[in-house]
Order: sequence, then structure tokens, then C-alpha cells
Amino acid sequence: MVGGLAAIARPLLFATVDPQVAASRGVPVGLVGAFFLVLLGLVAAEATQAVGALLLLGLIAAPGGAAVKLTANAYLALALSCVFALASVVLGIVGAYLIPSLPPSTAIIGIAAAIYAATFALTR
Repeated sequence: MVGGLAAIARPLLFATVDPQVAASRGVPVGLVGAFFLVLLGLVAAEATQAVGALLLLGLIAAPGGAAVKLTANAYLALALSCVFALASVVLGIVGAYLIPSLPPSTAIIGIAAAIYAATFALTR
């Protein structure tokens, strides 16, 4: 799946930033979008078995939203999103270990939401 995403990374970025110009330059915008949607569906279907639907949704939406709030550079936003998601998981697991009554999924989503909220404070 990573290979599939790497194969369409540049056309996908181009189609995301300006679909009309991408289409006029010969990028099959509809096909690239459909392929990305299939990849996202496959990743979500596999990850839901391991982590659950709500946790997966929180780890897709919150880090990505926080990264986009901090930068307009697509590649930097992708890297920041990965860092935020990884930090949420690691800090959430550590928090659940230190506070035994705290469920790990709640801690992870709490950290992800806190990172997302912190980006609003940083951008004001």
C-alpha cells in the first residue's frame, strides 16, 4: 500500500492542489482520486481490526488537521501528521501505563485532540 501511494504521490498532490490545471496537463484526476480512495479504504479496513473504528478515525483526522493548520507545504504537512500521530500513540500508551484506570484508546485520542487544539493556540 505504501508503494501504491508512492506511485501516485506527485499526481495526487497536483490533483489535490489544483484539479483543473492537473486535468489540463493530462493527469487523470478521477482515476487518481479513485485509486487513493481505494488505498484509504484498504488501510482503514485493515487498521480497524487492530485498533477500532473510533481510534482509527481520531488518528486519521486529528493529526492531519493539526498539520494542515501549521503549514501550507503538503510534504511538510504529511511529515508533521505522521509525527503527531506517532506522538499521540506513544504518549497515550505511556499515559495509560502510568494511570492504570485510563484506557489506552482514550489517552491516545485525548493526546491527539490536545495536539489539534494546541495548533489553534500556536497559529493565533
